[in-house]
Amino acid sequence: MSDITITHTHEDGTLVDGTEKGDGAGPILKTYGFRWFPSIKQFGIRSSRDRAARRVAIEAAAKALRADGHTVTVEIDDTPRDNTTVRAAQHERLEDRRAALAAKGEKLTAESTALYQASNAMVEHIPLGQPVMPGRRGQAHRNLLERSVNTAIRSAQAAKAAEGIPARIAGSHRAEARAERPDVVKRRVDRLEAELRRLDRRMVGLKLHPETDSTVLREQYEAERAVLVERIDGDKALLEQARAAGTFGRYSKDTVRKGDQVRVRGEWRTVARANAKSVSVTTAYSWTDKYGYEEITGLRAQPSADD
Repeated sequence: MSDITITHTHEDGTLVDGTEKGDGAGPILKTYGFRWFPSIKQFGIRSSRDRAARRVAIEAAAKALRADGHTVTVEIDDTPRDNTTVRAAQHERLEDRRAALAAKGEKLTAESTALYQASNAMVEHIPLGQPVMPGRRGQAHRNLLERSVNTAIRSAQAAKAAEGIPARIAGSHRAEARAERPDVVKRRVDRLEAELRRLDRRMVGLKLHPETDSTVLREQYEAERAVLVERIDGDKALLEQARAAGTFGRYSKDTVRKGDQVRVRGEWRTVARANAKSVSVTTAYSWTDKYGYEEITGLRAQPSADD
């Protein structure tokens, strides 16, 4: 049996140390949401960095491992990191992935070139138009041609895979930039605040139904709440910076009126109704589309009756 340590920090996420191949811990860990990470040769929980520890799953896994005869230690540090640190760490991981993709592209290009040259080398001694003899006399010739063609196909496949990598890297850059756009940040804040309200209701439910309360679950909820508050405060700070720069908060119910034209997602749309937090715009059909004011990037105000 193994001496196993399950740790959780916001920097590294949830990881497992001390397991050995064939010790029986793997199937138990997988039952409770742990997965094997080949890059670091450890079990862990995916996407657990900068999130509250899944204490219920961790404690359940620890209990099952102990029942199987293992010695288990659980160490949890649920101190959330500030948004600036989290964003910097995410950017660093994305840069590492892009660098790995670029290296993979170079490797595939070199592989494609080598395979193409090898394909040509297989048949370069055969004169063009050389017929293939029938039967056993031409078997070696046929085998050589087949290997040459298969090698050329592999070369083309490697080249095609390499051609798609720059687009993947560019897409990663666009996705990262999009996550920092004020309209996207505003929608993220709204989503996180909704999650916070749901979590608060669950925490109230624990008090109303003591039979469902447990120290582990309560600690998990408290840690999740601390993370949500930190993320919301960090994103709101980004919005305030955008507001000061004039890229957010320019449009509201006070500045947009029915009949105006607004630019949303690259298109000019006519305002059907200005709501408190969103604007309804006309479509070619009987319904309207609704967008948050943060998504408006341009305004063509129509003259009012008083103008």
